[in-house]
Amino acid sequence: MNKKFINLGSYDFQMDGWLNLDKRISHYSAKQKRIDINHNLMSFDNIALPDNSLKIAYTSHTIEHISDCYVIHLFKEVYRLLEDGGVFRITCPDIEKCYNAYAEGDEEYISKWLLNPAGWERFRSFGIGERFLFIFASYLSPYRNNISNFNHIKKYNEEEISGVFKEKDMSEALTFFTDICQKYASRLQALHPGEHIGWWSFDKLKKELIEIGFKNIEAYEYNESPTPELSGFDYHSHGNREQHEYSLFLECKK
Repeated sequence: MNKKFINLGSYDFQMDGWLNLDKRISHYSAKQKRIDINHNLMSFDNIALPDNSLKIAYTSHTIEHISDCYVIHLFKEVYRLLEDGGVFRITCPDIEKCYNAYAEGDEEYISKWLLNPAGWERFRSFGIGERFLFIFASYLSPYRNNISNFNHIKKYNEEEISGVFKEKDMSEALTFFTDICQKYASRLQALHPGEHIGWWSFDKLKKELIEIGFKNIEAYEYNESPTPELSGFDYHSHGNREQHEYSLFLECKK
């Protein structure tokens, strides 16, 4: 294959000239489109492409579904695959936007995170902290009651969540919760791949990307890009179309 562009965690995306990398799973099968490279992102497997073979790599609303160690492995793989000067664009939930809304008591912003109208009434019946927890550590939120495989996983209530954020700074508190999720993720994400088990901010992403060797790391707005092939491109992502007000958009180069 001589295609130079790849969408990592492609879901329902399809566009001429692009490779789709994803894993065929029943949870998403009704909407998943063509998969060119069947790859489990919750692994340390290498992507089946040669070094320096890509011009652009794009991933949208995927990294929050996989454990941090595998995210870092994915970033290393992208660096390996990109040609010199190649571009990597990452979009994901912006934890700082969501945390600030939680800290400020912005009930409406946190509540509108949930897109499924069938769940709105029940979602709003929980405390703002319990709803916020669902955004980045879904297993632990009492709203998520369909995870029955490990009944001993603790669900955190409003008072407990508030206590953790009072005792720790933002990063420490967020990681406290996601570490618990990622402890069980190797088994649970195969059954519940739609759950969020990680958090990412611009600063956290930048730190990891710099350590790998990426440069020119910049944040952008929805559909904004200095790369012609990526200008207006976020619209093609299901997650970005529906939740761009909650999202972070970052680009970097090899």
